[in-house]
Amino acid sequence: MRSLRVPGQSGIVNSVAWEGFGLRVVLAIDSNVLFANIQPEYIWAYFNNTVVFAYRKPERNDMCITFWNTKINEKSIKYMKSLSHIKAFGDYCVLVSKLSDPDQKRDTWLIQLCNAIGCPVESKHVCIEPKFVAMNATHVILASDDVVYYWQYRSQHTKVQALEQEKKKKSGKENAFHIEELPNANGIYDKETWVKPDIGCMDMICSIAAGPESFIIGRMSGTVNKYTLPYIQLDNKLQLRCRPQQLHMNCDSTRFSIIDINGVLSFYDMQSTDGTP
Repeated sequence: MRSLRVPGQSGIVNSVAWEGFGLRVVLAIDSNVLFANIQPEYIWAYFNNTVVFAYRKPERNDMCITFWNTKINEKSIKYMKSLSHIKAFGDYCVLVSKLSDPDQKRDTWLIQLCNAIGCPVESKHVCIEPKFVAMNATHVILASDDVVYYWQYRSQHTKVQALEQEKKKKSGKENAFHIEELPNANGIYDKETWVKPDIGCMDMICSIAAGPESFIIGRMSGTVNKYTLPYIQLDNKLQLRCRPQQLHMNCDSTRFSIIDINGVLSFYDMQSTDGTP
């Protein structure tokens, strides 16, 4: 998840100990005692004048999700079990959680689209483990170690045009593909019938990000795949010189930022192919 370079002549860590709450670590190196702070990745997002964040209360097993409208200073609270991600954009946010149903033949996750007061607008069920989640004005993109899922929850066109398009063609709005394959824009995802492709993958997915017209997938080798929206097609491949841990795109999909496994922040031009910042 992260690596830390520490000083020392011998380069040998003689002892390591954790703080009781797990937020600090102490290292004994040579004749020095070093302390390092561990910063957790908190589950939160901001949209439509609203901060939505999740935390666990001591007396409950589920997560408490608070929707705080900072403009009128009003809060709405809902509870959800096994919450793993919160992402937001525009007027909506998505809550991703694992469903605990013993009758299910395989693990299932819930993607819930909510408004600024936490009311569900629409939801999807997937059998792909959502380790990474990204969202823009029209799409929600999820990824496991080797499979990418996308859902077009909103159209850029008017409601009348969207209804006409939906009648003509329902496919392409929701689908999944293996990272080693090209996306199939003619299919549609169904969690009951979808089967993961039997393809080996040595270069796992480690981060994703979405912009207004495209989204990018970072892989452990430093390769970044760029896919176009709304028609999901592989547009470009960039080769970085590091392993991307976090990716973020700018407002017009021309550049993206990367935090690598060593915690170094860099900025990259989408037109560059040599991985030079």
